[in-house]
Amino acid sequence: MLATAIGILGGGLTGLTLGSLLPESEVLERDEVVGGLCRSRTTNGFTYDIGGSHVLFSRNKSTMRYMEEALGNNIERRVRNTKIFFKGKYLKYPFENGLSDLSPEDNFECLTGYIQSYYARHMNESPRPQNFEEWMYYRFGKGITEKYLLPYNEKIWKIRAREMSLKWIEGRIPDPPIEDVIKSSLGIRTEGYVHQLNFLYPRTGGIQALTDKIAEKCSSVRTNCEVKRISKERNEFLVQLSESEMSYSKLVSTIPLPSLIKCLDNVPEEVERAAGELKYNSLISIILGMSVPKTKDYSWVYFPGETGLFHRVSFPSNYSPEVAPEGNCSVLAEITCHQGDRIWNMSDAELVEDTVKGLDELEVIRKDDVVFSDLTRMTPAYVIYDVEYDRNIKIVKDFIRQQGIEICGRFGEFEYLNMDACIERAMSLADDIK
Repeated sequence: MLATAIGILGGGLTGLTLGSLLPESEVLERDEVVGGLCRSRTTNGFTYDIGGSHVLFSRNKSTMRYMEEALGNNIERRVRNTKIFFKGKYLKYPFENGLSDLSPEDNFECLTGYIQSYYARHMNESPRPQNFEEWMYYRFGKGITEKYLLPYNEKIWKIRAREMSLKWIEGRIPDPPIEDVIKSSLGIRTEGYVHQLNFLYPRTGGIQALTDKIAEKCSSVRTNCEVKRISKERNEFLVQLSESEMSYSKLVSTIPLPSLIKCLDNVPEEVERAAGELKYNSLISIILGMSVPKTKDYSWVYFPGETGLFHRVSFPSNYSPEVAPEGNCSVLAEITCHQGDRIWNMSDAELVEDTVKGLDELEVIRKDDVVFSDLTRMTPAYVIYDVEYDRNIKIVKDFIRQQGIEICGRFGEFEYLNMDACIERAMSLADDIK
């Protein structure tokens, strides 16, 4: 049995960042390859991110500096050109910044609804929202909510908005000033979600180029190490793997909370139940290689409503010319589902066929141009904040703290964190540990 100061469970972005910042640490990763949701695959000359489209941006200067320093010269810089597909048109993103692209009737409904909700809030005439659906009406009004926010969010989350809590919203959904919404309605150009307006992407290697470079800074990374059991003796954590046992003076977990709970001894029934009720979505990513140099000149496009199984489609070869063979381009479609549901149980061939058919009908691609396809399934992918989330997460986290185990990251903390937020949390925890 070997002894190391700090054991880090999980070699995704969070675990690797922690490992790069804590010299006396060891990262244990279950899979053959590190990176977690931030992994990429190259096949037939096409490179794509298997956990859905990733781009690099952050409000936090330290986080941006960390990512840029890790990538070095392997960087492409882009300005966001993102759209929302609505009634056959590509609207400016975010939706409330593209109102003038709507028909006069839809524009009027969205603007008046927004203004009515704005003044109702500020005059204290609206009851405080109790769930996500109520919050959308409360914050954006009837027009924007019913035309875009509600259908898109119920499509991606695969759960009714009224069954979702408000815990996750801050920082996730753009919060535009009323002046910008009025300008947008009148056709005066405005930009929303501006910290995402300029983004980076690796020139080669996909998003895994970032996690691979971070992994090089770690003292020790061990793959094919699935954690079976965790116990504590005196002041040491004993981590049992398939064929060995490791000893650590401190333990940090970035693996999904329900998985961590299953590895611990003497877990109270209430904690097991709460962990089992934490909900998440799975993700299917479908890459299409095209025999043309470009399809659309967009970064990514959101597809609400009945426009196919996919909710978002990105154009990786617009991020970097190196992710597709010369003279070719690529399109990446993302589909959320629950593991074991109808969509998950569709065959790979059925999912690819449905995606190609849908994108061809929407004139995003021509099906005759498709020369390559590949598909990956990732689970878990997105944390779902249902109305029982607050109660369940508190029970689980209180128990984990009692064990003396630190938790960090999207599924380690079971929070909907972007890449930059995962790095920020890891930096903060590393400072605390040091």
